[in-house]
This record gives sequence, structure tokens and C-alpha cells, in this order.
Amino acid sequence: MRKNLLNNVIAFALVIASGNAFAQRFLTEVFPSVQVTTNIKYGENISVFPPPTPAMIDLVCDVYEPAGVPDPMTQRPLIIFMHTGSFLPAFVNQTPTGSRNDSATVEICKRFARRGYVVANMDYRVGWNPQGTTLDIRRGTILCAIYRAIQDAKACVRFFRANAAAGGNTFKIDPNTIILGGQGTGGYIAINYATLDKVAEINLPKFISSTTEPSYGFVAGQSYVNQALLGDFDGYGGIPQLNNPNNTPGYPNNISFAFNLGGALGDSSFLEAGDAPMVGMHVIGDP
Repeated sequence: MRKNLLNNVIAFALVIASGNAFAQRFLTEVFPSVQVTTNIKYGENISVFPPPTPAMIDLVCDVYEPAGVPDPMTQRPLIIFMHTGSFLPAFVNQTPTGSRNDSATVEICKRFARRGYVVANMDYRVGWNPQGTTLDIRRGTILCAIYRAIQDAKACVRFFRANAAAGGNTFKIDPNTIILGGQGTGGYIAINYATLDKVAEINLPKFISSTTEPSYGFVAGQSYVNQALLGDFDGYGGIPQLNNPNNTPGYPNNISFAFNLGGALGDSSFLEAGDAPMVGMHVIGDP
């Protein structure tokens, strides 16, 4: 008991002594360590991978919080971060990446947490057919993969808002300051999440199938993204074989800011006044 009290006194003394350091919160690593809570279920939905049968899977994230000294903030900004991986798991995409456990993703989340953010490192549904026999299959399936991942990210935002509204606010987040970011394919999700919000935007000529592919739900002359099957932008509606609309419905999924480390917009026309502020970065070796 006395040892615990002494540890607490030392910790509070460190906070007082480093008051100026906390003024640098969010800019520098003012916390010495990170606390990680793994496998938080934020929803569940229908996955198309592995083929051939779609199946309901849990959607999970790991939460990183600043630790090592007491945190003077009771409501911290939340960053929801998404990994890369070409919308396929590592053993299929033939790279070391493809999950929230990727080493670079974990390190990025730790660095944000040591700066004072709460970070949700989320997995999302993957799966498309890069070996499809037609351009429509290849292009259409990856666009649908991005669309499903956007729905998952919105479910994740709603989950944390619901948790905060329930009174417990398990992770002490500020529900009015939620930031979305991603690396590589996660970057695609982040900035398209912030801008893709109109049916006309998924009906641009380049998003229209030229052939009918019944096994993928593609119809010649219609958008690859069939909202009647997959649900709307927020993840509501669709058919039960392809979408679960019950991931914390009723809570807002707007965000305060988006950033991407790689990835791209589906089309520059998605950008409109009123979209969340964004910062985009790209590596010179990535075409």
C-alpha cells in the first residue's frame, strides 16, 4: 500500500515537474510508454474473403493510450488508424503487410499515443480479385473492397461515439475530436471516407461496368458499387447476405480531420467545400 502511494506521489511529481513538457503534447512524445488493449470488437459484417462463401466476421481494433505518468486530460482526441496491404492479407498479397499487426502500423500508433492521442488501430474487411479475367472484375472488386472498408471505418467511429455516450467512456476520448488516418490502402479509406458522400460520385463514367458479371453483382451500364446490395455510404441497407446494417446505428460518423500516408482519391471531383480538413502525403517510390 505504502509503495503504491509512493509510486503515485512520484508520478504526480513528474507531471508537475514536466508541466512545460505537457504544453508540447501532440507535438512531441511527452508520455514515456503506451498502454494497449487488444481485440476490441467494434462491429461485425459480411466478408468476401476467403472465397467462395461470404461469412460474418468480427471487426476488431487495438486501442493505444498514453501511459507512464498520469494524464491530465480526461477527454483525449481519438485517431482511428488503418493499415496497408492492397486490400488482401499478407499471405495473399505476398508482402509483409496486411493487418493491424504490421510493424510500421504498430510503431505509428505507439508514436501517436506517446504524444497524447488515443489511437484505435482497426482491421477492416479485405478481399478482391486481382486475377480476374476481365478489367471489370479487377477494377470493380477493388472498388467494392474500398467501399466496404469505408463502411467499416464509419462503424468504428460510431462505436467509439456510442461508448463515450454510454457514460463509461472506456478510453477517455473526446467524441467531438475524431481523426481518421491510414497508410497505403488505409490512406485510400481515410480520404475517400472524408469526401465520398453522393450517389453521383460512384456513378462517374469510370466507375460504370461495361459487362454484366452476375457472380460479382456487376451490371453493364451501372456502377460497380451497387448500394442496393452493399448498403449506403454509412453501411445501412443492402441485403443481409452482403451487409450487416446494425453496427451501432443512430450515432454520427462525421470526423474532424483526415490524413493519408499514401493512397488516393477515387476522383478529384469528390473534393467539395464542407469536407473535413485533410493532409495527404505520398512516397516518391509509389506510382
